[in-house]
Amino acid sequence: MNQILLYKFFEGKTSLDEEKKIRDWMEKSESNFNCFMQSRKEYDIQILSGSNVIASNKKKLIPLQWIVGAAATIIILIIGGIYLFNIENNIEQYNTIIVPAGQRINLILSDNTNLWLNANTEFRYPTEFSKKNRTVYLDGEAYFEVSKDENKPFIVKTSKGDVHVTGTSFNVEAYSKFDNFVTSLFEGGVDIYIKDNKSVTLFPNELGILENNQFLIKNITDNDHYLWKDGLISFRNKGIEEILISLEKYFDIEIQINTSNLPQHTYTGKFRHSDGVEYALRVLQKSINFYYSRDVDSGIIFIN
Repeated sequence: MNQILLYKFFEGKTSLDEEKKIRDWMEKSESNFNCFMQSRKEYDIQILSGSNVIASNKKKLIPLQWIVGAAATIIILIIGGIYLFNIENNIEQYNTIIVPAGQRINLILSDNTNLWLNANTEFRYPTEFSKKNRTVYLDGEAYFEVSKDENKPFIVKTSKGDVHVTGTSFNVEAYSKFDNFVTSLFEGGVDIYIKDNKSVTLFPNELGILENNQFLIKNITDNDHYLWKDGLISFRNKGIEEILISLEKYFDIEIQINTSNLPQHTYTGKFRHSDGVEYALRVLQKSINFYYSRDVDSGIIFIN
């Protein structure tokens, strides 16, 4: 398969006929699929080491690390941020990971905490945790399986609030771009703080949503939402507008709705991250009556 065409596909600029050609080629043999994944890794390295990597004179690149995902091994550049904090007269250095659109990354921290980072997530963590706590910084979405340590709480700081735990499995969605903050608890217990004040405590199978500066506590009824860490975007009885917002988050694109007549139907289904946004839209069109177009220059998708 022509590598230029594959890179064009990764950028979301292929035509429908070109996408079909690539998918037919991928499905023809395991060798072709492996070749596709290798090209994807090479493309990601070029993106992460080029203009799309956020870097400044306060940051430097540190060596490549292998991060193992569910579908394939992804090479990612970790931006070694020279973020310096004076903690008990010790200098603490933080690393920063920025996850590309349509990707997810698995990471194990120095305390053996296991976590998944969703697409378009920025995550900062120390090379070594301090003596008092284990503090990380999140802008995006992450699923945590925190190593238990009752004497050293694990703290996830976001733009909206902080999550404090000692040993727990939970999901945090806190994209500053979308002004949201949702914490979902699966095992253990978490305390949520707003401006250093304890706001709520969650128990297993509960989620807390910050709305109008107050937390709304609900039971978790749909575990499919958290399949993103397995490379799946899942919807259950969701309206088209809510689905489009999710696609914007995952694929880092802008979707403009230019009609007031979108159907009020709901949709249930799953897409693979690797399928891409236009494949997801075409599948939705089979159940929901709408039209879309994409500006080649800006990449903006228009819903009509």
